[in-house]
Amino acid sequence: MNWGKIKTMFIYVFIVLNIILLSFFIYTVEKNSADIVQEKEIIEKSMANDNITVEENYTKKDNLGYVNVTISDLKDIKQDVAGLNYDLTKSDKTAILKVTSEASLTNVNKNNYKVDLDTFLLERFKPSANYIFSSYDSNKKEIIYDQQVDGLRIFSNNNARIVFHVDDNGDVKSFEQTLVTNIRKDKNETLVTQSQAVNRLYHEDLIPKNSKVKANLGYYTYISQTENQVLIPTWNIVISNNDSGEIKNYYVDAINLDILNKKQ
Repeated sequence: MNWGKIKTMFIYVFIVLNIILLSFFIYTVEKNSADIVQEKEIIEKSMANDNITVEENYTKKDNLGYVNVTISDLKDIKQDVAGLNYDLTKSDKTAILKVTSEASLTNVNKNNYKVDLDTFLLERFKPSANYIFSSYDSNKKEIIYDQQVDGLRIFSNNNARIVFHVDDNGDVKSFEQTLVTNIRKDKNETLVTQSQAVNRLYHEDLIPKNSKVKANLGYYTYISQTENQVLIPTWNIVISNNDSGEIKNYYVDAINLDILNKKQ
């Protein structure tokens, strides 16, 4: 028996088999990519027919990971700004720094009240973390600033925000601060796009006809414990219905494409 020829034959068979498997793999990848593109085009065409418009988000972040944080006890916060009075309390085991001002910080009836508050935080109060304007609820008389991690907002987290209180005449003279610290980042993972997140909601019939859709990338609380939290990269999808005027907020996991608050 000629072992040399048999060995050569096995080598050729192995090479041919690898070429076949590689060709099948390339075909499968290309077919799946084509199917994804086709499905995306079908969904977007259907959304256009339903008069659904999506505002483009230009956040240039393709990779992020889970973030571990610790809820601060706020004991290290300096309480030395002239004209401010401080009171450190606890609510449901969460430290809250309550601050009152002798003079009004701004008035919500002014067009630039947000600029006044931004300036106050930046130049006078100087918190150890960045906070960004989120919303003004005229019914609750609250102005909410959310804490940020690397320029991205922490959504809907009572442990990472500043809440300004509005008086009956529109003056802002008091606020409450909570804070997360000790930020530890896990390895980065590839994020789903804004389009994929919006399409997921549409596929689940959560976007009604005649709606405007806006998306922002940030972090949402994935796991919450007494002192620690795990935040996950998340698309916040805001849907404004032109017919009813109703506004809904959805949070879509930007790694696994799961809807984190489907029930509303």
